[in-house]
This record gives sequence, C-alpha cells and structure tokens, in this order.
Amino acid sequence: MPREPPIVLPVLLPLLRHANPWALLLAREEGHPLSTAALLSERYALKSDEKPFVRELLERKRNLWVFRCDQRRFAGDFVVVDMSEPRPARRRVVVLDLKMGAPLVLGGGGAGIQLTHAQDAVEGVAARAGLIAPGTPYELATGDKDVMLAWLRE
Repeated sequence: MPREPPIVLPVLLPLLRHANPWALLLAREEGHPLSTAALLSERYALKSDEKPFVRELLERKRNLWVFRCDQRRFAGDFVVVDMSEPRPARRRVVVLDLKMGAPLVLGGGGAGIQLTHAQDAVEGVAARAGLIAPGTPYELATGDKDVMLAWLRE
C-alpha cells in the first residue's frame, strides 16, 4: 500500500518559481518516484490568491517559515512559524486558512471543516527536528489574503 504523503511541506521562495514545486519536494525530501510525486503534488497546489499571499509573506517577513498543508487532510492552508524566537518551544505558530474577501477571524471561525486537523499539521511541523516542540500551542486564523498579511506583519 502506498504511504501517505506528509501533511505539510516547506514553502521556500526559490521553489515558488517552479510550476510544480511540490513534486520536486516530494521526490527529494520524501523519496517518492517522480511519477508518484507528480500525482501527489495536486494535494498541495496553490490556488487563486494563495501563491501571491505566500510569496509576499516570505519576501517581507524573513523570520517566518511557511509550510503548505495537504489540502485533502482538512488542516488549513498554511502553518506559519515565527523563527525569531530562539527556543523552539516558545515560537509562535499560526495555522491559517485563506478566505477571499473575508475579514480576519481568530480562533478558526469561518473555516468550516477546513481546520479540523490543524493539530496534525502543527505536529507535522514539530516532526521536523528543531523547528517547534511537540505540543507547541498554536493560533487559528482565517481571512482574506490582505488582512492576513497585515495581521502577520504586526
């Protein structure tokens, strides 16, 4: 039986230049054959305002690391980790779900079932050694790209 792909993949600015960076990451980091990686990559595809959002966020806030969530796992769109805190257990973590035209809502309201497995996404980031500690608390946020960018820049 094929193994489940990771719930999160890192988003890096250089990778955003590629049409399908997820296939590259799945092949390189997870060891999937390219044919399998190409099929699995659809789970991480950036839609509508997601690519401009993540590009602008990474360009403006170099202290933030962003992870794309598997869209079939109801874990939100992205996990954002503020790396400016040197202690992994104290780093700020936000799981967010973009909603076009929506106001900023903290706590996950307005996301429906899209944030049901946010904890799994955070634990997926924690599994990457040294980023955050297992059980790190996190915030849930939903809203439009522009309001989300403004909030994350504060």
